Amino acid sequence: MKGICILGATGSIGVSTLDVVKRHSDLYRVVALTANTNIDVLYAQCLEFKPEYAVVVNAQKGAEFKAKLVGTVIADMTVLIGSEALVTVATLGHVDSVMAAIVGAAGLLSALAAAQAGKTVLLANKESLVMSGDIFMSSDKRFGAVCCLLIVSIMQFFNVCQLAIRLDMMHLQRVVFY
Repeated sequence: MKGICILGATGSIGVSTLDVVKRHSDLYRVVALTANTNIDVLYAQCLEFKPEYAVVVNAQKGAEFKAKLVGTVIADMTVLIGSEALVTVATLGHVDSVMAAIVGAAGLLSALAAAQAGKTVLLANKESLVMSGDIFMSSDKRFGAVCCLLIVSIMQFFNVCQLAIRLDMMHLQRVVFY
C-alpha cells in the first residue's frame, strides 16, 4: 500500500484526489493532509481518512484546529502548524507520493523538497515549473523522483508544452489530463 501526502487537501484537486484514494483504498493510505485555513473541511477529511499528520499553515487556524480535535477519535493525530511543516510531511520516509495541489509560489518549496526526497510528485500547478523548472525536473534524475504534471485544461496543456520546450524539460515522464 502506497502512502500519500496531499498538499492542499481542501481545494478542488485535493478533494478529487481523496475521492480517488477512497475508491482505491486497497492501493493507497493517507499519511498527511494539509490546508491553509479551511479547517472545517480538513477536520472532516481527517475524520474520514485518519491520516497520521495534519498540517494547518495559518497559525491562528492551526490553534483552532488543535482545539477542535480534543476528545475526538483523531485526537492523537500529529498536528503541525506553519509552512515549514509542508516540507516536513512531504518528505516523510513512509510517504511514496505527494499530490502538490497548493497554488502558486506557496507550493514550490514543499513540492521541490518532495522531489529531492525521491518521491513521486503529482504537480497540480505549473507555477512550480515556471519558477524553477530546470531544478525541479532534474530532481527525477538526481534523486530518483518521478514527476507527473496534472493538466486541468487543454489551454494549460499547450502552455506547459511551450514551457517544457523553452526549459528543455522534455524528459517529463507523464502528463495526466483531469
